[in-house]
Amino acid sequence: MRLNIALAACALCVGGCAQQSTKAEERPSETKAFIQWASDHAVALDSLDPTSSGTGLEPLRESLGSARLVGLGESRHDTREQLLLKGRLVRYLIEDLAFRALILEESLPHAESLDRYVLSGEGELRDLMNNLAGWYLLDTEEMLEIIKWIRQFNQDLEPGQKVRIFGVDITAPTPGIRAVIASLKSTEADILLDEPLLGLDLQRGDFWPGTWERYGALSDERRRELAANYEALIELVKEEKEQLIESSSEKEYERILMLAKVGKIGNEFFSSANREASGAIREHGMAQMTLQILGKEIPGEKAILWAHNLHIAKGSFRMPGLMEGALKPMGIELSAELGDAYIAIGGAFGTGSYPPDFPPGERVFEPVSTDIMDGALAAVEEPFFLLDLREIEQNAAAARWLRQERQWKAQDTNALLVPSESFDFVYFVKEISRSQPSPHALQRFQALGQNSSDEVEGDQDD
Repeated sequence: MRLNIALAACALCVGGCAQQSTKAEERPSETKAFIQWASDHAVALDSLDPTSSGTGLEPLRESLGSARLVGLGESRHDTREQLLLKGRLVRYLIEDLAFRALILEESLPHAESLDRYVLSGEGELRDLMNNLAGWYLLDTEEMLEIIKWIRQFNQDLEPGQKVRIFGVDITAPTPGIRAVIASLKSTEADILLDEPLLGLDLQRGDFWPGTWERYGALSDERRRELAANYEALIELVKEEKEQLIESSSEKEYERILMLAKVGKIGNEFFSSANREASGAIREHGMAQMTLQILGKEIPGEKAILWAHNLHIAKGSFRMPGLMEGALKPMGIELSAELGDAYIAIGGAFGTGSYPPDFPPGERVFEPVSTDIMDGALAAVEEPFFLLDLREIEQNAAAARWLRQERQWKAQDTNALLVPSESFDFVYFVKEISRSQPSPHALQRFQALGQNSSDEVEGDQDD
């Protein structure tokens, strides 16, 4: 599977690419009204340097209000400038607004190694980044610096004040299921379920599109058996609650139960019949894991949710040519549960290019029409800025423009969504370049363009 397909599959929740829709029709005066309103209300940022002070970000202090969870989106997973701006936001939210968790679009069990690193310094960070399930999203120099900074920030803090790192994705559950089996065996539970009975032989490596393909060859009977086995695993964990707590702790029991649930959701995701169904399962699973983390792992603390725009959005989106109907991202479920305590910040960009000798190959991002959200924001005369979309109601013509379904750049295509329903804020960078993958990630990127997904996954197993 080639790199551009792999990145699009992860970013867009359901895999593949969609054809762009026709332009939305609206009165030109509304487009001009929105651009003028955005120009008047944009909060310009002085720099993308993550080490800069909070200059330009201070308006967030009042605007975020009582938010407990802030979703930070991105148009593409591989843009250096969006990663740098998000890094600035992460630092400001942690240093100035006392946020104490970073929740990543990353496999829940894999992210545990990053949590241990920022809490105690355990492990070599580059090795940990190399071994993430989402290495093709997160194993970059830009992300490395963010994790290093969190570790440095934590060093002089008391244990209860330190920043935690979590993952919420359900597409690479294998390490977690192995941990569940090991914990049950340690209590001498009567466990009859082994790795093949739980489909771990199908989940070779952590590059989930390959696993999805293998599940696609299963019979309906085999799928039903796997589903029943995961239900049995969860029930066994619950039955062994007292023994698990006695041998470790109540917190460890909750962790094992959560990992078992992630395995069940992952199995449902891989067993799904089509993109719409798999996308819905993944979004619901990530929302449930996020809420579990807020409620069980960091009760009372504030968290940052780092993911693609189309995961954190508070409104549904469409991708004609890829799927029928609309997909509801996890942001909808989070918003329904948390209300005003959940804030979604979407990302947008103008133009840019990637060099041909660097994965995913040459890309040229030309200016787009002002009918498209990114194009309208590009008409604002600032290189990078924040915009509070909730203030739009003060301008009737601009508000009508923002309440219409319109295109928004999403990986190598466009998604259709209603901006005012989907995001509370948007950040914008005028020009983008390619993020810098680590040397090991770069080798894997190159292998994606040359080998089958199974061959690449074999490297991940080593």
